[in-house]
Amino acid sequence: MHTLLTLLLILAAQACGGPVPTGLEEVPVDVSRVAIDPQLSAVVILKEKSGQRRLPIWIGTAEAHSIASTVERHDSPRHDSQRPNAHDLMKRVVGGLEGEVIRVVVTELKGGTYYASLFLRTHGNVVEIDSRPSDAIALALRTNAPIFVRALLFESAAQVDDQEPDDEEPAQQI
Repeated sequence: MHTLLTLLLILAAQACGGPVPTGLEEVPVDVSRVAIDPQLSAVVILKEKSGQRRLPIWIGTAEAHSIASTVERHDSPRHDSQRPNAHDLMKRVVGGLEGEVIRVVVTELKGGTYYASLFLRTHGNVVEIDSRPSDAIALALRTNAPIFVRALLFESAAQVDDQEPDDEEPAQQI
């Protein structure tokens, strides 16, 4: 319900020619880095395209490898006995339904968990689908769809440096 209300506020502001409410602006980002942190969890770091702000999102290792392989342009190996991973399957389903991913937005942070939305267009209709950020990012990368982060999330995020940390156990890039 909260996401629907937020979307309605944004659409109303745009329809009236007014500004989007502060903090709800969508900032275009790129995947800056995917790494394993010293506690053996994975993190994807999103960096704003026209600035220096970064948003770290901790994700599962399988999702991290899926994102990293796409960023590095290493397609999943295809063997007759191997099935596509979930993100390759999602891309095929969207295409099979004559749809397209038009954008992905990391929308909010609740209880330490990030939320995202996929915006799909099919047969002239745009549909918003709730998603884990890692899945949305992996699909966006596979379909060359733009990725956005709501501006207010940068303020609430832990600040990270895109370089290797100075700790004794640096994060390992995947």
